[in-house]
Order: sequence, then structure tokens, then C-alpha cells
Amino acid sequence: MAQKERTMAAQDDDRGKTEGLTRRALLARSTGLAAGVGASAMLPGCAATATRIAATSAPEAVRPLIHAMADPAAAVASGDAWVDFCEALKPLARHVTGPASLGDLQIQTDGLRALGRLVSLGLDRFVEHSDPRHPAFYDLQTTTRKYLGDNPDQSYRGAAIEGGGRYRIRGSAAGAAGIEIGVYAGSFRSDEADASGGRRMVDSLDERAISIDASGDFEIEVVPRGPDMGPGRDRLVLEEDANALLIRTYFWDRGLRVRHEMPTIERLDVSEPRPPIDPASLLRGFIATTMFVDGSLAWWNAFEGTRTAPNELIVMADDGTVQTPSLVRYLNGRIDLDRDQAFVLEFEPRDEPAYWSWVLQNVWGETPDWRDRPVVRNNHDVVRRADGRIQIVISHVDRGHPNWMDMAGHPRLLLSLRWRGESPLPEVTTRVVPLSSLSASDTR
Repeated sequence: MAQKERTMAAQDDDRGKTEGLTRRALLARSTGLAAGVGASAMLPGCAATATRIAATSAPEAVRPLIHAMADPAAAVASGDAWVDFCEALKPLARHVTGPASLGDLQIQTDGLRALGRLVSLGLDRFVEHSDPRHPAFYDLQTTTRKYLGDNPDQSYRGAAIEGGGRYRIRGSAAGAAGIEIGVYAGSFRSDEADASGGRRMVDSLDERAISIDASGDFEIEVVPRGPDMGPGRDRLVLEEDANALLIRTYFWDRGLRVRHEMPTIERLDVSEPRPPIDPASLLRGFIATTMFVDGSLAWWNAFEGTRTAPNELIVMADDGTVQTPSLVRYLNGRIDLDRDQAFVLEFEPRDEPAYWSWVLQNVWGETPDWRDRPVVRNNHDVVRRADGRIQIVISHVDRGHPNWMDMAGHPRLLLSLRWRGESPLPEVTTRVVPLSSLSASDTR
């Protein structure tokens, strides 16, 4: 097979924008939580609002759960709440067995597992951790639960909050490459599709504005916005519709990432203990979980479907207010390889930031099992040539290359460069070559 050369330049950012690749535009196409049944709509006392919104735009399968809100106690006592929840989940298999699966059994198997993982995350988020009056952090991503583009080098900890609350966060960044704490408002709709403002970042801090002591510990206050309140160190400011908080902590050492202790969050203006769960709250959690899974998979399939031709990389255009942290930019693409092929990328990381990584993910945005396979390479674990250039090889078979990344039995994987810094993205040269042309010494 003839070798194929392509050069990736940061100027391709404009190309991405013109092709409608921003996450904001993609989120506008999604369903699920786009219907407005987000964390704030799940609070006790908001059943009427949540039911009204959901009934007008929820998937057909979730309507029985919504109707059960007329008498939650009866639905729970009879078991119908659980039966209706299971029935609502059944049709969501279409997201992971349809055209996006390419008719490939491995991709479909991964997809059904991803569906189960999303249900687990939804229940964790909307049943176990939905009360902003008594918040606690939970893991969005673990070694076995991944969500729409995970990074094995990061811990992702989320918590429910509300705009009028006062909170204190304590945590650790010991051994970390960096940390970002963001406050979000709105649902998963975009500004263009939701008059309430849509999903947006209200405020954020990173390690440059966080006082981290010699042990790696920090403390952050989270408070409602006051008159003329400007940016402050160790402080996050809330707006009225704020409903979620997310801490991303980066590590070069994945062992440290796995052992990273859970931060704590206290509600300072609430003293009573958390109440026992009630039938209405449980039903609202089931509704939100169903819509979260449906919306997440619909959004992701739209996102993946806009990627370039096989074995190309593009700059991922993003305005930074939906999900992407302020310091992070991406090169994205997809890798389609036969068993006898290899994808080779080379670049020189000039003006190198403190952290960057290349990550492989399956069609559903999940990394293959990184506990056993090399599917991520960061700037601390790559082998560099004498001139500073870096070559990475992706293939189904390990030919002994020091920077090999494993296709892990998949016919197609997604590839992403996370570049966490203010310096320009590097120029990356890529080519597809016969696997037989590679050798372990090909690192000159």
C-alpha cells in the first residue's frame, strides 16, 4: 500500500467552524436532557415543572414514567415505576446497534455495555447525588465507567449545586499535572435552542487561581454573585441557574489518578440532615436518567458522525463554554486500520505545555481498557527522538515500537490530542503504512 502523507496545521480551526463542528451546534441536535429535565428540575417541589416540560418533548418511551408522577406512591408500591423505567430504557438500544455501529459485532458489544454504563451514571447522578442541599461528589469516570470522551489521565468528579447556595470544597491536587473546577448552568441544549441560556460555564478556576499548599491540599468557596463581585482567588461565583460543579484533575501517572481521593463539598447554609428518598424523587430520577442516556447517545452519534475521512486529524473547534476547559484544545480524528496496517503520526511539541496526551476511544467515546492496554500516551511517558520529535504508532499488532498504541481489537477507533496550554497546537504529520515496514528501531 502506498504511503499517504498529510500535514495538520492549527489554521484548520476555521475549517472546523465552517463545517459546524462546535459542540454547541452539535448539542442543539440532541434530545434527552435537552428537554430541560436537568438537575435543577429534579429537585423536590419541582415535579409539576419537570413533568410539564418532559411531557412536551420527552421520548415516547418515557411517557409512562411521566404519567406515573400523578400518583408516585401508587407507582412505587405496585412496582410499576420500575417496570416503566425498564420499558423506557429498551428502545435506547437503537443508538448503539444502528448505523453508528457499522454492523460490527465488537462495536455493538461495546455499545450495549456503554448503554449500561450510562444508566449507571444516570442513576448515580439523578438518584444518588441529585440534591443540591446535601451535595456530595461522585465519579463520572472510573476504570470501567466512561462518558463521551474520557481521558485515563484525568479524574472527573461532579456534584449537584444550586445558584442560591453557599458551599465549601476541600480536595487534593497532590502529584497532579493540573486541576480545573467549573460551575455550569442550563441543560444540554445550546443557546440557540433554549431561551433559558442552555448549557454554559458560569465560572471556573484552575491551578493558577487556586492556593495549593505543600501537601497538595486546597479549599474553595462557592458563593452567589453579589454586587460588583469580580474574579477572586479560591472562589467560584454562582448565578441563579447554576446547577452543577465539575472538578477535572490531570495526572501524568495513572496510578496516582486511580488513587486520587474524592474531594468533599459542604452546603454551608443548610443544617438539617438529608431527608429519606420519597416516591416522587425516585420517579424524577428515573425520568432524568432515561432522558440523560437518550440525549447523551443521540448527541454523541451526531458528534462522531461529523468527523473527517478515515485516518485524518482536524482541529476541534469549540467556544469553550459548553464542556471544554479553558486551557484545553483538541486535534480529533478517526483511525480505520486493517490488521496489516499501521497509522504513524509525528510531531515536535514546541512551546510545550505542562500536560498533553493522545487518547484512543471507541466509537462510543470510551477508551479501551487502559489498565491492560496502551491506549493513552502523555508527554511524560513518550520516548522522544534525539532531535525532540515524537513518533507514535497505532496498530492492531505490537511491533516493539516504544510509543505503540493498541487498536484493542477494534476496526475503528477515535483519536484525540488534548493540548492543555496556551501555546499553539503542534503541526502533526500522519501516514498509513504497511505494518511490515515498521521496526522497533524506527525512532531515529
